[in-house]
Amino acid sequence: MPEHPVIILTTTPDLASAEKIANLLVERRLAACVNLVPEVRSVYFWKGEIVRDKEIKLFIKTASHRAEAAAQAIKDNHPYTVPEITTLGLTGGVAMHDGYWQWLIDYVGR
Repeated sequence: MPEHPVIILTTTPDLASAEKIANLLVERRLAACVNLVPEVRSVYFWKGEIVRDKEIKLFIKTASHRAEAAAQAIKDNHPYTVPEITTLGLTGGVAMHDGYWQWLIDYVGR
């Protein structure tokens, strides 16, 4: 399959950890852009109870050949024991405007 766009989603407990992960991914060219969406409300089950938290949502835009390394970098640098790392489009299926895709792939490489 040819190179294609991938979106990785994760959450962090605070802006500092979100910015750390975002900067690391872009500096290492594992992503071309990371959007940080402040104060999403999360409801989840953890250690026997339902938890309600405010978190930062990250939308990480990358290419399929960088997705595995990006996911590993997130895992290695994430403050959570079990971070969300949801990958959309790993086997295709993410539609991205041609110009934006070209900019992304020019940055992360082929």
